[in-house]
Amino acid sequence: MNECSFFMPKLSPETLELKKEQIEEVAKKLFIQQGFHATSIRSIAEDAEISLGNLYNYFTTKDEILETIIRKYNRVIEHELDQIFSQMWEPLEYQSLVEFGKRVRDLVNQHQDYWLLMYIDVLEFNNQHFRKMFDGVSARLEEKFAAYYEKLRETGRLREGTNPKLGFAAAYMQFFNYFLVEKLFAGNSHLGVPDEIAIEQLARIFHQGVLKDPEPPRQ
Repeated sequence: MNECSFFMPKLSPETLELKKEQIEEVAKKLFIQQGFHATSIRSIAEDAEISLGNLYNYFTTKDEILETIIRKYNRVIEHELDQIFSQMWEPLEYQSLVEFGKRVRDLVNQHQDYWLLMYIDVLEFNNQHFRKMFDGVSARLEEKFAAYYEKLRETGRLREGTNPKLGFAAAYMQFFNYFLVEKLFAGNSHLGVPDEIAIEQLARIFHQGVLKDPEPPRQ
């Protein structure tokens, strides 16, 4: 056996996982600062204070590092969204929409790196990695709140011609869009009011509309 051959020391699973997380954290910061394609795997190794050869014992490619980071983040975000929806019973009621808006604000604020990586994914990969977050959103929400939507129909509470499934899906996207602009693009109250008022007004709009006795839509 060649005495000069490189052997990776036998490490405990815990130590291996900690080292992988260190590499992921360094890579994430570089991807956010420089973009994915502008970040070399050598620079990741240097910032992680590990040799390039040793880094390949943990990840075979730079793409694998990114995919691992995103996969972990997706699990966290999906879990938190499940927690939010598990506490909602009447999603189109005013107070429920207010609480949902606040929870979305917290979710965006607590996971800024996730949304920045999503932005990079849109620019450099045509949203290849994050697309599934939006795929079938309307169908998933319809399944979750089907009984509530049916109750609205049975009790005659729906405005004629409106679709409650689409209504809540639109509210879902609007709250996320609002706080992503505020957080990632320095929106600085871009709707012209503080966050608390924006949440309350958006909730009111999605709950009861804007016009009092609106004219029927023209065909």
